[in-house]
Amino acid sequence: MKRLRDKLIADLTETRPLSEQVVRTLMDRCELRSDEVGPFLSEQVPKEDDAVLDTALSPMYTPQLADRARYVEDRERLTITPAVLGVIIEDLAAANLTASYLYEEDTIHMPLPEVVIDRWVRLLHLEVRLPERVAQAVEATVPAECLAEAKALCGHTAWRGEGREDILLAFLTGFARTGHFLVDKFEYLTGLVHTYRPTDVRHFSQQLEALIKSYHEESNEHFFDAHLKEAYGHGGGTTNPVKDSYGNVRKRQMALATQLQGDLAEFFATVSP
Repeated sequence: MKRLRDKLIADLTETRPLSEQVVRTLMDRCELRSDEVGPFLSEQVPKEDDAVLDTALSPMYTPQLADRARYVEDRERLTITPAVLGVIIEDLAAANLTASYLYEEDTIHMPLPEVVIDRWVRLLHLEVRLPERVAQAVEATVPAECLAEAKALCGHTAWRGEGREDILLAFLTGFARTGHFLVDKFEYLTGLVHTYRPTDVRHFSQQLEALIKSYHEESNEHFFDAHLKEAYGHGGGTTNPVKDSYGNVRKRQMALATQLQGDLAEFFATVSP
């Protein structure tokens, strides 16, 4: 447990740039001028409302896929129940941690509020234990160099609903038959499931078909795709669609969706009489 604690502390206290998004949110929500941001973080944070801090600082303390993948080994090595998770958060909050930010040629030191610690630790999904058949399927299907990312994605809340485990196993079967596993495709799949909430494999197959049709038919952004990007697509996968033109994003998404349809067809081939 000490190794996990040290890793969490290192991540939480790592010196990082204060992003423009965070600065703008602080200036707007707390009515600050740009030259007041530094003193506010250094001196006023302990007095500020948790909801405001969580909203403002969340872009810097929401674990991305690479972060979650780094903790897969800890998740598998330790048994972390929700109660243990609460104890970890309380312990870190009591440690009086200090965050450091680079801002306008200065380094700002800020007492790290518990709400930020809580966000980082809980969103790592340390308490998740993959079902045995899912763990076995992932290890049998996914290339070794992608295994941590795949296991991190399998621990996402998207796969915890009714019928979702069958959908996950269907795609792992399809990946095994096609040999076309890609981390960004699996991340995109997880985002689709998170957004569309399918109830079973055939339901998701219908949703996927409708999505691909929308990619072909519409020149403007599809309503459901907009919700997908809002809910999941800005997360830090192996690709960063925000940096691409919208046309390239659409092409990539359509290619991934089409590949997923092919992977699912390979699964249906194994269960058809």
